[in-house]
Amino acid sequence: MEARASGKRARKAAAVRPPDLIYAIDDRPPLLHLALLGFQHVAVICPYLVFVTLIVQAAGAPVEVASSAVSLGMLAVAIATLLQAYRLGPVGSGYLIPPVVSAIYFAPALHAARSAGLPVVFAMTACAGIFEMLFAWILPRMRRIFPPVVSGFIVMAVGAELGLIGVQGFLGVTDLGDPKLGTHLAVAFATLAIMVSLGVWGGGLARLLCGLIGLVVGVVLSLRYGMFTSHQVQMISECRWIGLPSVSFLSYQLDAMYIVPFAIGGLASGLRTIGVVTTAQKINDSSWRRPDLNNVRCGVLTDGLACAIGGLLGTSGLSASPSLIGIEKVTGATSSCIAWAIAAWLVALAMLPKVGAALLALPLPVVGAALLFNGASMLVGGIQIIASRPFTMRSTFIVGISFLLALSRVVYPQFYRQLPDWTGSFTDSILSIAVVSCVLLNLVFLIGERRTTSTVIESRGAERTEKIEQFLRARGKAWEINHSDVERAVTSVDEITHILETGGHLDGSLKAKIEYDDLDLVVVLKYTGSLPYLPSEQDAPRGLVEEQIFAVGLSGYLSSVYPDRLDVSSDDRSCEIKLYFQT
Repeated sequence: MEARASGKRARKAAAVRPPDLIYAIDDRPPLLHLALLGFQHVAVICPYLVFVTLIVQAAGAPVEVASSAVSLGMLAVAIATLLQAYRLGPVGSGYLIPPVVSAIYFAPALHAARSAGLPVVFAMTACAGIFEMLFAWILPRMRRIFPPVVSGFIVMAVGAELGLIGVQGFLGVTDLGDPKLGTHLAVAFATLAIMVSLGVWGGGLARLLCGLIGLVVGVVLSLRYGMFTSHQVQMISECRWIGLPSVSFLSYQLDAMYIVPFAIGGLASGLRTIGVVTTAQKINDSSWRRPDLNNVRCGVLTDGLACAIGGLLGTSGLSASPSLIGIEKVTGATSSCIAWAIAAWLVALAMLPKVGAALLALPLPVVGAALLFNGASMLVGGIQIIASRPFTMRSTFIVGISFLLALSRVVYPQFYRQLPDWTGSFTDSILSIAVVSCVLLNLVFLIGERRTTSTVIESRGAERTEKIEQFLRARGKAWEINHSDVERAVTSVDEITHILETGGHLDGSLKAKIEYDDLDLVVVLKYTGSLPYLPSEQDAPRGLVEEQIFAVGLSGYLSSVYPDRLDVSSDDRSCEIKLYFQT
C-alpha cells in the first residue's frame, strides 16, 4: 500500500492535469457517476464477446459451454482491468485501460477450434499471452526488428485476415442457395451502413459507440425479418437467468502447429498496447512530450498477463481497447476507480447465462458486418502506422513484397497445399506469411541502413552555431528525418555549443558527426578541451566521475529540449559528447 501511495505521489508530481478532465486518474467520482461510467465501458466490452461464441460454435460445443465461456470471459476482463489500473511491481500501467476479447486473436483461434478443438485454443491463447509478456521484457531491444513499417504491416495483416472472414459472413457465401439470401444481404448492408455512418458523420459518444449501435440495429432488423430460428429462441428461453458459470469444459492441449499464428497474435497485441498506453499517458498529462517507456513496458506485460488469464479461463485472447480510451477522452473520466465499477458490472453479468446464449444466437449477417467493420478499421490503423514515417525504398519493398506474398495464400491455395507439412505453421494463413516475410525482409534491409556523415567547424561564436544548424538541417532533409526531431537535435546542440564556448571549455575546432538508421538520430560532438559541470535542480550524486557529473547537470539544464540519452567521455583533453534522439 505504501509503494502504491508513493507511486501516486510521484505521478502527481510529474504529470500536469489536463483542464478537460472531470475525473482524473486519482480522483474518486460519486457512487452514481461511478456506476454509470462503469456501465458505459461494459456496454462497449460486451459485443466483443461474440468472438468467444463464434469460436465455441466452430468447435461444435453445446450452448451450455458457450454460455459459460462468455461468463468466464467477462470475469477475465474484470480481473485484467483491475490489474492494468493499479501498479503492483512490474504489473499494471496505472491507467484505466480495460481490455476486450480481441479481434487480433480471432483468426488463429477460429482455425484451431475447427481443426483441433477448444483445449488447443485455450492453451495456445495462454501461450500467446506469455509470448507478449516476453515481448514486453525485450521491448527496448526490439525497435530495429519491429520499426513502424513492420509493426504497422503486422496490424494491417491482422485487419485483412479478420476482414476477409467478415466478408464471408457478410455476403453469405457459405450458403448461396439460401432463398433468404436477399434478406441476409439487406440486413448485413444495413448493419454496416449504421456503423459506418455514425463513424463518419456521428459525433461524441455516438461516434465512439458506432459499432455497438450498429449491432443493436442489426439485431432489431433480424428480429423484424425472422432471421432468428425457433431453435435459437428456444435455446435462449431455456437458459437460466442466474447461475454460476461451469468450468467443467476447461482443458488444455498444446499444439506446435499453432505456435506461430498465436505468437504473431501476441506480438500484434503488444504493438497495439504500446499505442494504447501511450495515448493514456497523453490524456492524463498535458505536459506530455514523449512516451514513458518503462510504463509502456509494464502496460504490455500486463496485457500479456491478461491474455494468459483469458486462455486459462476458457476465452479467446484479450487485448487493450483503443475505443475505450477514446470514450475516456470524450467523457473526461480516467479515474482508476472506474476499474472497480467495470469489474463489478462484469461479475454481475457473468452470473446471467442468458447473455451468453443471446450472443450465440446473433445472425450471421450481423456478425459478418461487425467483423468487416473491425477488420477495415484495423487494416487502416496499420496503414496509418506505416505512413507515420516517410516511405523509403526499403519500406516500399518490405510492404509491397510482403503484401503480395500474403495475398498469394488466398489466390493460389493449391501451391501451399503441396508444401511439406512442417511449413504449415508459417504458411497456413495470410497473417503468418505477411509477418514472416516482412520481418525477414526488414532484417535483410538492415544491411547498410545506417547513414553517417561528419564535418569540422573551425569558426567560432554565432558563425559556428549557424554552420552546425545548417549541417544538421541539410542532413535531416536529405535523409527525410522528421522535422521536429531535427529541430530538437538542433536546439540541444546549440545549447551545448553555447555552454562549451561561454565556459571556455572548447579549444580550437569542433567536429560534428551525425548518424541515422531510420530509428535513432545520433549527434556526436568531438573537441579538445574539458567537460563542463552544469548544476541541475537536484544535487549531483556523490562518487560520480567528471563525465557522469556533466550528464547529470545537462539533464537538469535542458528542461524543454534534451536528448533521449546522453553519453560523454574524456581522455586527457580529448572530449566526446553523444546525443541520442529517438525518432
